[in-house]
Amino acid sequence: MPLRTVALGMGGVETTVLGLGCANLFRLPRAAQRIALLEAAYEAGVRHFDVAPMYGLGLAESELGRFAKRRRDSITIATKFGIRPTTAVKALARAQGPVRRVLEASPTLRRHAKSEAAGPNKGRFGSMLYSAEGYSPAGTRKNLERSLRALGTDYVDLFLAHDPAPGTVRSEELYGYLHDAARAGTIRAWGIAGEPEPSIEVAMSIGQPVPVLQVRDDIFLRSLRHAEAAASAFITFGLLGDAIHRLVRYVTANGERRDRWNALLNADCGEPEIAASLLLRAALRENKSGVVLFGTIHSHRIYGAVAAAEMSAATTSTSLDTFLNLIDAELREGRSTEGGLA
Repeated sequence: MPLRTVALGMGGVETTVLGLGCANLFRLPRAAQRIALLEAAYEAGVRHFDVAPMYGLGLAESELGRFAKRRRDSITIATKFGIRPTTAVKALARAQGPVRRVLEASPTLRRHAKSEAAGPNKGRFGSMLYSAEGYSPAGTRKNLERSLRALGTDYVDLFLAHDPAPGTVRSEELYGYLHDAARAGTIRAWGIAGEPEPSIEVAMSIGQPVPVLQVRDDIFLRSLRHAEAAASAFITFGLLGDAIHRLVRYVTANGERRDRWNALLNADCGEPEIAASLLLRAALRENKSGVVLFGTIHSHRIYGAVAAAEMSAATTSTSLDTFLNLIDAELREGRSTEGGLA
């Protein structure tokens, strides 16, 4: 059964409800591995691919472009503007294979490096690796031209302002340029992408709903419930991230609790893959008319995510209802004991 599709933005961009985020694509050290992962997503039915100039130390757009060349008309490409790699990244990018192999061997070191270089305003190395170019029409045009060259295409489906801070977007000027680009056919729809609070604030400052808002969300954040008036369509990311560790830790911290949840769900949420499936299904229900992004470097997890998406298409799901009720009950209780959800 093919993945369900939705229409995003004023341009009516049709895409699958499940999208592959390419932020971690270069955790795979060899080009053949990266292309194989993208191919696996396509074969599984995923047609939405999310990238940015800063991903893969500046190389992810080109990698996605090579994959997309033979199937451009059948996939949706979302990329971003406002942040670009600095010249320092070019030297580092050439050596990122060995560096990433070291990081893969140490999950703790990998998480630390990720938090220290997540963007121009984050961590000691963020400003060395990435530059916040801003969101002026001239800068946005240069960003788009660079992305089109890197992707090897003459248009992008979604063009998203990347992590704008409140007050950094001159809405009328930017809005005018993006509409002109859409009329010219170099983009099909535009929007804002980033962390929930600042992104929602920027979207609301424009004075009318933005076509697409892409924000972090999970079963604990519930970001979309604060963003309904900010956009016409939504994409969410980060549905696993901290949520899966928080959930698995909570369930496994108490044997009696784990047995009780297992009996109610007929599934063991202490197992990460089962927890991930339920979290994904919950995210798809929360954002039922939009897209949910997930990221992985393992092909088998792509097929697991697609299976979860197919399950979420059912009009009713007793197991998912029970899971959501359990989460809500625990949060209402405000349990803050060791390993707690609150």
